[in-house]
Amino acid sequence: MLLQARHVNFSYGSETIFNDFSFAVERGERVVLKGESGGGKTTLMRLLLGFETPDSGTLEFQGTPLEGSNLKEFRRQCAWLPQDLNIGTGTVDEVIRFPFGFRDSGNQMPAEKQIIDILSDLGLDSDILRKDFADLSTGQRQRTGIALCILLDKPVLLLDEPTSALDEASKEKAADHIFSDPDRTILSTSHDPFWIDKCDRIIDLDSDTEDAS
Repeated sequence: MLLQARHVNFSYGSETIFNDFSFAVERGERVVLKGESGGGKTTLMRLLLGFETPDSGTLEFQGTPLEGSNLKEFRRQCAWLPQDLNIGTGTVDEVIRFPFGFRDSGNQMPAEKQIIDILSDLGLDSDILRKDFADLSTGQRQRTGIALCILLDKPVLLLDEPTSALDEASKEKAADHIFSDPDRTILSTSHDPFWIDKCDRIIDLDSDTEDAS
């Protein structure tokens, strides 16, 4: 089992987010989390990444608790696209290239043509590389974030509402790239029927049920 939660409980103050919650994701699965706003979708991502700690229960990566060196290894193997899209500062080119400067990123710096080709596929012109990331529209930020996840080429993707600001053509292109590797594990959150239909399995956090897509 690649990812697993066992009887997780988590609250923000007096608000219970998870009560005895369990789930599992196999390697190569495409799993989407559904649920109302505030229902725990983003919180689950933050728990997996170690940004939050469960009140009780365990989270595991490859059968080992997500802590210490195993948490570091999980982060090394995954790319994370947050819904707030605050993924860096500086120009778009700097934001895209920044993660490749870390020794444990495991990836070589992409060639400029590779970056331009991915951006073009997602409907962005090459001149966007010189723009300040903070000045981009929400849709442009989201496409830049997706481009970065594609370029990082990690075996695990955590994507929070990845198509919320995309038009239909951009959704198709993004999905073509993201789902191109059958061995890639994708855990995402979404309300978008287009995206949900691309996934293998749905976990509905409102009813704590699972459905095959």
